[in-house]
Amino acid sequence: MEYALVRGIPQSFNQCIKPESVPQPIDVALARQQHRRYCEILSEFGYTLVFLPPDNQLPDCPFVEDTAVVVKTHALITHPGSRSRRGEVKATAEVLGHFLTLTSMEPPATLEGGDVIQIENKIFVGRTVRTNDAGIAALKDWVGASMEVVPVDLTGALHLKSIVNYLGKGIVVISGSGVDPAVFSEYRVLKIPEEEAPRLSSLPLRDSVLLPMDCPLSGRLFQAEGFTLIPLDISEIRKAQAGLTCMSVLFQA
Repeated sequence: MEYALVRGIPQSFNQCIKPESVPQPIDVALARQQHRRYCEILSEFGYTLVFLPPDNQLPDCPFVEDTAVVVKTHALITHPGSRSRRGEVKATAEVLGHFLTLTSMEPPATLEGGDVIQIENKIFVGRTVRTNDAGIAALKDWVGASMEVVPVDLTGALHLKSIVNYLGKGIVVISGSGVDPAVFSEYRVLKIPEEEAPRLSSLPLRDSVLLPMDCPLSGRLFQAEGFTLIPLDISEIRKAQAGLTCMSVLFQA
């Protein structure tokens, strides 16, 4: 069975970590509407939602992707690089422990799931302000010889998935210039138009792609590859430096 771990948006969401380039407040009510529609779409694609309640003490808690990395029937519970987010992992561990075998990452290692992209037998992991070398080493130890772990240097982005997504069919999407495309040379790289790069994120759902509704040029690229588009308004959620992968942990059990 396919599951999607999601977590509600707290009333404190406007106090989440935001870049200085986004001075405007977040409309929490609208963010909740957008998040609700996101969850509905996952349900429509057959995922059983595992819903964690929001926590007003943890304004970034809807971004559950950062708290765990799942490979098959195992989950690595992360140690987030942001101190304010470390309280989020407890609830994730308590729930995933009912479905998967857990391992907890220990400091000084730090790693957030938004820096991790799995493509077949490889895991690409961003070396960022949130994920350090010790975190990458811990990830390598955890997967052992079962998968190759490839560190990726990037600039100008919070997480690797902020600028790189994998659509399936051997297609990697790169938004912006913060990563060397040569890292993904064994795949077919789709380069997003510059004007949409800061807005684009994508989440593949079988033969469809969930993407922001204000990225029509990117949508045409995806359609040309045979994907059905599912546009979603994430205007308020994006103010929190979030993309479409951030709000769920997809797994099978």
